Amino acid sequence: MMQPTILVVDDDISFLKAMRLTLEGKYRIEAARTGKEALAFFERKHAEVVLLDIGLPDISGKEVLQRIRTDNPEIPVVMITAIEEVKTIVSSIKLGACDYLVKPIDAQQLFLTIQNALENHRLASHIRTIQKPLINKYTFESLGNSPFAQPLIKIARKLAATPDVPVLITGESGSGKGLMARIIHYNSGENPGPFVVINCGAISANLFESELFGYKAGAFTGADRKGKKGLLEEASGGTLFLDEIGVMSLHTQTKLLGVLEDREFFPVGGTAAVELSCRIISATNANLEIAVSEGMFRKDLYYRLNVVKLEMRPLRERKEDIVWLAEKFMRHYNIQFDKRFTAISPEAQKAMRYYDWPGNVRELKNLIERIVLVEEGDAVFADHLPFFIPVPEGDSSADDSTGMAYHQAVRSIIEDALHRTDGNVLAASRLLNLPPHKLRYRIKKLGIRI
Repeated sequence: MMQPTILVVDDDISFLKAMRLTLEGKYRIEAARTGKEALAFFERKHAEVVLLDIGLPDISGKEVLQRIRTDNPEIPVVMITAIEEVKTIVSSIKLGACDYLVKPIDAQQLFLTIQNALENHRLASHIRTIQKPLINKYTFESLGNSPFAQPLIKIARKLAATPDVPVLITGESGSGKGLMARIIHYNSGENPGPFVVINCGAISANLFESELFGYKAGAFTGADRKGKKGLLEEASGGTLFLDEIGVMSLHTQTKLLGVLEDREFFPVGGTAAVELSCRIISATNANLEIAVSEGMFRKDLYYRLNVVKLEMRPLRERKEDIVWLAEKFMRHYNIQFDKRFTAISPEAQKAMRYYDWPGNVRELKNLIERIVLVEEGDAVFADHLPFFIPVPEGDSSADDSTGMAYHQAVRSIIEDALHRTDGNVLAASRLLNLPPHKLRYRIKKLGIRI
């Protein structure tokens, strides 16, 4: 097996010789005496770890660190300093250094630091391999191409580059709040880290704290003997997505506010604080401003979470995106189900634009999945759509751009058929030449009483 390459960057020749004598045999050692030499090295070669002196004669070590992190973000860099200056060390860590060593360097500490850097590098590479399909899947373009989508994409790009900023995503159910959260996360850099979801409405108030903060062994009756990491800790280095945060209890809201203010938390039954090191993205389909005014949601927490607010518009207000999204889902399910759908007929496109999509993007996605799975052929036709009912020729209401007159015409046709069949759905479906399940679907959506 090839030995890992370590690049040592230092202007002290005796130090370079000492590093070579100490490390050779276990590692392949390359040396550079200036920042320029170090940067030139990466134009023709590769290293698994860089040991970088902060004080170089030509370019500062911190500037070299920035250049390496920009061009080769996957390579771990360990900073070397002659003086243990907290300010310098902290600033280097913030710039992306994985660790630091203080001269004179203890050999055992040197080997341990390199070993940890290599292990972190291997782990990061493994995570990138796993996450690559997700990174390719959750692109900014997934949000749509309508005029409504473009401002959202612009803000999302900025948020992806600023992981410390809390984000609140609002919108109706199925409008794409989870998609937006994942797009921000998976576009946050070369290694976005874990994406951890907690559905605030699916966990009881009694269990919420132990799920969020974790717990120590014996913290409460029934607790695991080994304790358990909380989701805040599981999301370390990545994103915690708090879905449906509007239903969180006031007690837990208070605890979460403390975490956001102090940037640390305590596991249930624990006495040692754990640093908060993840991005917080929240989502809700509720109006939190009303919840605040009614005393159901803490005002201070609302302002903490609402640093940047993204509103996902309902699909009925994004008519330009409907067919575009339908075609995107069609291509996706073609691959999944090995089908060959290539087009959506003009009549089907028209019906899709007129429909009000109460279930938003989720309803559209589920519909296209069913069509591609169940139907045969190479095109989606209007009669594949459960909400489509043909309007008689010559009825100009079908051309109404708002779709309102179309719905009124469809309602009138269904009510007339039901009246003529004394409310018998099966008889009315035969009269309309429409499958009974489609008629029942439309009766329910239009709120027609039988």
